[in-house]
Amino acid sequence: MKTDRKSKTVPEKQNNLISPATKNKEVSLGKLPHYLGYQVRQAQAAVFRNFSETGNDLGVTPGEFSLLTLVRENPGIHQTSLVRVYRLDKSTLSNSISDLNKRKLIHRIRDEEDRRFYGLWLTEFAESVLDRATDRIEAQEHQMNSALAQGEREQLLRLLSKISSALE
Repeated sequence: MKTDRKSKTVPEKQNNLISPATKNKEVSLGKLPHYLGYQVRQAQAAVFRNFSETGNDLGVTPGEFSLLTLVRENPGIHQTSLVRVYRLDKSTLSNSISDLNKRKLIHRIRDEEDRRFYGLWLTEFAESVLDRATDRIEAQEHQMNSALAQGEREQLLRLLSKISSALE
């Protein structure tokens, strides 16, 4: 056995593998389950994992689904408006938009009123993909609703909104 800088005993690695005793040991989460941020992140990870399992044939991520939905609901929307809604930096959103454009899911059309900007529009292909993705999302929403008692969905949405507002 070796000791690390904090004088805790560290098990020796055998052939660069973790010993079976270490592998099967329960992992302590400490205070994590009591942190709202941790629980929100765990829920988000579960939702994303489930969407990936049920919707991977569609070729869109949950984030892309949201972005495509916003473009569908706001034809001709500018990237600057999306940056404001998503509260992301311009370069991150630009990369996503470029990727969706390359994959023929959106196209850009120069704004006739302000030629500095391009409006974003869904392609026909994206409309079809988004219809199928929406069906899967709604099935997932139904699955999540079935885990909640009557009124809890609305309560949860209100509480999550309060948390978002408190951190803005």
